[in-house]
Amino acid sequence: MSYSKHILTVSLVVLLALTILNLPITLAQNPQDLPPPPPPPQEKEKPNRGSREPSRNTNRDTEQDDQGIIKIGAELVTLDVSVIDKNNKFITGIPQSKFQVFEDQITQAIEFFSQEQVPISYGIVIDTSGSMRKRLPTVIKAAKTLIALSRPDDEVFIIDMKDTLNVELLEDFTTSMEDANDALDNMVAGGGTALLDGVVVAGEYARGGKHRRKALLVISDGDERDSVYTVDQTVDKLREYDVQLYMIGFPDEAAEDGGLFKRSPKKKAIDLINKLTTESGGQAYFPKDLSDLEPIAKKIGADLRSQYSIGYYPSNGKQDGTFRKLKVVLNDNKEYAVRTRSGYFAPKEGGNSNNSNSLSPKRLGK
Repeated sequence: MSYSKHILTVSLVVLLALTILNLPITLAQNPQDLPPPPPPPQEKEKPNRGSREPSRNTNRDTEQDDQGIIKIGAELVTLDVSVIDKNNKFITGIPQSKFQVFEDQITQAIEFFSQEQVPISYGIVIDTSGSMRKRLPTVIKAAKTLIALSRPDDEVFIIDMKDTLNVELLEDFTTSMEDANDALDNMVAGGGTALLDGVVVAGEYARGGKHRRKALLVISDGDERDSVYTVDQTVDKLREYDVQLYMIGFPDEAAEDGGLFKRSPKKKAIDLINKLTTESGGQAYFPKDLSDLEPIAKKIGADLRSQYSIGYYPSNGKQDGTFRKLKVVLNDNKEYAVRTRSGYFAPKEGGNSNNSNSLSPKRLGK
């Protein structure tokens, strides 16, 4: 197979200058370009997140999504929920009556419930910075293991991530296992790491997938150095995109000495990976050995297939753009842990449905 590489090349100096001057940013709508990370939102203004929340139906007419769930009304919130035991085994077969959903500590009435296996739109993002060079062959093999678990209707894209100026889309959304594997074989290590910018770009791109359930697998050492985005801004973007983030981290070889009153680079990398995955409802893994990679990839695949879909109409119907904190619990059960995204941003009345605060994902031609 042959295909063109699409390299993200955008000047951070120009983006930051335009942000400071509060000028509109216009990028060429070239279908051959991977959408670069939009400039960080200004601290004085919260971006209009939630206006295109993928799991919220903004059409008041009755419609049916690709999972067969009937949606009636404008404010349906759909959660992907995992239940695991103390051995990290996924628990299935729990009835709806055992679940309870809280939004801002207020109980919500569950309207829709399902544990059917549904198609997934997901991306594989591999950190190919110089520090990952010796691990890269095994990492690629593990990524292929995850791809091999894909169902016929799943679609996957592949991103090669280095610094902010080199986030490269190697394969657009595809249902072809062969095309995805070929893309992985074209990865070459070198350069620095802009983990947060890479996650934002991949999340922005993932939201263009055709299926409601969306996920990212990012494999990195977590040695964040060069990103424009901060941790909090990246978390907000993941909430906006409603993309579950799974990460396999290799922080073990980072220098341990962080100096007096400072966290070591290793501890900082672990904390960063845990925060990003927890807030999105995903999971972090820290393999002790490269041989653990393939079993972990299989576990992530099982997680995506073992989730419950829970839908509800918020009791707070205000369209005020505020953040709504979410929690899902199991009644009378302390043995199992329940995992889902930490919250969402409510739509804002009169907000732009085109989500002008960020770039729209573009499908790339070959």
